[in-house]
Amino acid sequence: MATDMTTSVSSIGSLKRIPQSRLQGKECLGRSSASKTRQQLKWALYTCAVVFCLQALTEMVDAEPVLASSLGFCKPVPVLKGAPLHCCLPAPRRFPIRFRFPRIPRTFSGRPILRERKPAHILQNDPEYVRKYNLAYARMKALPDTDPRSFLNQWRVHCSFCNEAFRQRKTPGPLGPETGVLLQVHYSWTFLPWHRMYLYYHERILASLINDPTFALPFWNWDNQLDQDAAKMPAMFLPNFGIPNAALFDEFRNSNHFPPKLLYLGYNSKLEAEGQQNLTDQQIKYENLCVMYNQVTTKISARDFLGGPYVVGTDNSAATVNVSAGETPGESGGMESVHNVAHEWTGLINDPDHPDNEDMGNFIYAARDPIFYTHHSNVDRLWDVWKTIPDKVTKSGDRKRMDFMSRDFLDTEFTFFDENQDMVIVKVRDSLDSSKLGYKYTDVSESDNMWIYYEPLPAQESSKTCNSSEYPAPVPSGYNYIGMDPVSFKLDRRAPTTKDCRDKGVKSVDQLQEDVVLERVKIPHSEYARFDVFINYPAANRRTRLYMSEFVGTFTHLPSGMVDMSKSVSESASESDDKFRIVTIRYSVNAALKRLGITDYNTDIVVTIVSKGARNSSPKTGFTFSNLKQDFQ
Repeated sequence: MATDMTTSVSSIGSLKRIPQSRLQGKECLGRSSASKTRQQLKWALYTCAVVFCLQALTEMVDAEPVLASSLGFCKPVPVLKGAPLHCCLPAPRRFPIRFRFPRIPRTFSGRPILRERKPAHILQNDPEYVRKYNLAYARMKALPDTDPRSFLNQWRVHCSFCNEAFRQRKTPGPLGPETGVLLQVHYSWTFLPWHRMYLYYHERILASLINDPTFALPFWNWDNQLDQDAAKMPAMFLPNFGIPNAALFDEFRNSNHFPPKLLYLGYNSKLEAEGQQNLTDQQIKYENLCVMYNQVTTKISARDFLGGPYVVGTDNSAATVNVSAGETPGESGGMESVHNVAHEWTGLINDPDHPDNEDMGNFIYAARDPIFYTHHSNVDRLWDVWKTIPDKVTKSGDRKRMDFMSRDFLDTEFTFFDENQDMVIVKVRDSLDSSKLGYKYTDVSESDNMWIYYEPLPAQESSKTCNSSEYPAPVPSGYNYIGMDPVSFKLDRRAPTTKDCRDKGVKSVDQLQEDVVLERVKIPHSEYARFDVFINYPAANRRTRLYMSEFVGTFTHLPSGMVDMSKSVSESASESDDKFRIVTIRYSVNAALKRLGITDYNTDIVVTIVSKGARNSSPKTGFTFSNLKQDFQ
């Protein structure tokens, strides 16, 4: 590489050393010299191009994107009740192919004709669509188990990739050698891209089964607090609908949450079981708006919205993380956390006969319910919406929301089966523009704007005079405990520096987002966990309303594949380390600090963590974390 670079530089330099007299001779000599000059220039440019290509290849070798496929190793997925599940996928009948963007038809004027995903609460009033939708799933469910397009195998795709059934690979391609590290597409920046491509092929399979290339999935517009039916469980998935919909029905849904109940994004199953979660519809709408505002609008960096990096060697199922060795814990983005609430709310809860909270309430079973794909259609839509939200968060007010640009992110690789039963190798870079994938969403910006521009209630007077010195600081790399009761800590703050800007790729400190970070929280695989966080409001508790200025967001953990749950269900999860995963949690606080009048970076704050996760049937255990710190993104 050094030799090639030297050659290119010397070639360019030789053009500068051509004697001027040689260019001022006879006409023929001038033409000869000019010709020679052009040749030298051509070779110099060629050499430079080769060098730059080699440099790019070297960067690709140095990059460590996660590489995964459903071929090779596949382990059963343990569950709390019953034998481990077989979630492995059939082998492809033909050699895997590389992803190609679909050919998109165009109008005479050249405009692309895109499939349109429409709101479920609108489409359920269209009998023709419901019949078509039901027929597509009926035909998918009728396919043999050996067909990768079958509903059984569509469920297995999610069950396996999302529950550590496969191992990461060392080299690109579905036949590359495996590492010893289990694969998990949640808790990181892979969450949104992987699910987008999962839905992309799921939708294309459904369309092909009814021979309708215009068919598109609906989206459950649960963030919509404007239309009265939008946040309810869509009626077309429920019994006694009036139009044949048997293929859309799933028996493992929480009937207590059927319409007219609204999906509540501040949902706490334990309070519900105790009969203490009694909110009016108006209160639910206000809290839903505030949750969406904090989980989407205030998340201006890619890391805060999409999730943390996930590279080869990252083990999101691990119970321990060796930071000094470069290992990183799982890190969900704001979108993943809020999406978990809809899962929990829809599945069976507080039912001793269903400790796994199937179907929607557990990553293992979720994709067995057709409503899953409608739910994730909205999650996918919100990724597109996030990129368009103006910056009302940073001091500069001009930061653009963008996806990650690192090769580790862009070249992360997965495999899916398409409508032709071919295994397709897909990279994250293929997923970033939904219009290139041939679909769009109905514009519901009027309801989106309700949470994008939401204004919480004015700050409490006590919040403005809260004395951080009265509260303990967390013990760095120590034992910090979150129990059933709220816990408050003092957080030391500092001003951002130019180094923070360089590390995050922004031009000035005024473009940085300030985060409160809970590092390395230890959570059982089998447990639902929820942590609501408040700034300068130590009085916060499980019944505190979320539509207040001091609330800065939530984190939720949905039960997923357990490394080993072979022992008794009643055994305390704390007895075995391999039943835990480690996650890091970010809360964006720029907007809240501004509302509280905290403009000086030298002002320390009080961070109150309210644990709401435990279900009625869960062991009464708490959670530990290693540190609480300020960070800039």
